[in-house]
Amino acid sequence: MGLASASFQTPATDIGPGILDGVVKSLVTLDPTENDEQTVLMEIDDPFSVKVDWELSGPLVWVTGGTWEVALYIDDIDGVGPTSGLLASTTIPVNISSDPQPFSVRFDVPANSVAAGVYQLVVTINHSPQGGPLGKLTEMVGFAESTPVKFTSTPAESN
Repeated sequence: MGLASASFQTPATDIGPGILDGVVKSLVTLDPTENDEQTVLMEIDDPFSVKVDWELSGPLVWVTGGTWEVALYIDDIDGVGPTSGLLASTTIPVNISSDPQPFSVRFDVPANSVAAGVYQLVVTINHSPQGGPLGKLTEMVGFAESTPVKFTSTPAESN
């Protein structure tokens, strides 16, 4: 439940594995009203969260700096969901202290941000170089797609 597909490319990807590798480890939707339970069914009048984890590894990880520009998008997959586009975005510093170096971002989305429907969530992870302006990106990029997620009005409780 959560991650359907993911990919990550670094400037060293075309040289070969082991020099500077990136991998998306997880993408999960969480229900904060249920103690952050992982779920694929959310009520439209409740907030929800999306957490993505990735890591860099290899000898060149130690020279990586700058910032991550991370964005959360939504798109309907049932043809009737009216919500689409950017839901949230953030930037975080690239602070390297280990190899592999883990990173994590959590997006907390307010209630009533998504209309009823079946959707796919997509997270983009872009790298901006040290000293560079935001939006100036390197060849380091990651993507993660969720399994289908259903947003509905309050469902009936089963006995």
